[in-house]
Amino acid sequence: MEIVLIFTKGLLLGLVITWLFEFVLKTNKKLRKIYYQPHKIFFGYHIHHSTYSFLPLIWSIVLLFQNKTIFALFYFGIAIGIIVMHTISDKRFVFIEKQKL
Repeated sequence: MEIVLIFTKGLLLGLVITWLFEFVLKTNKKLRKIYYQPHKIFFGYHIHHSTYSFLPLIWSIVLLFQNKTIFALFYFGIAIGIIVMHTISDKRFVFIEKQKL
């Protein structure tokens, strides 16, 4: 039961962090102008902020190899929370998309 609780805490933290990130960008005109208009394009691809989930995901793998499974599970929950919240707000599951010219 403790494992489920730890994962759920990480998941909720990932959801809240992503919601706050999106809320601040949508309500702050200066930040919205910098980050949303226009999108950052790298080599013809739009990198979505759901890719931030790769950081806690990689960190959870590192922690898993160090036998720190509780912390690994928590960071894995954060990564999943970021992905889920971005999918909900963008209404699609996407990390990188080819930008149409």
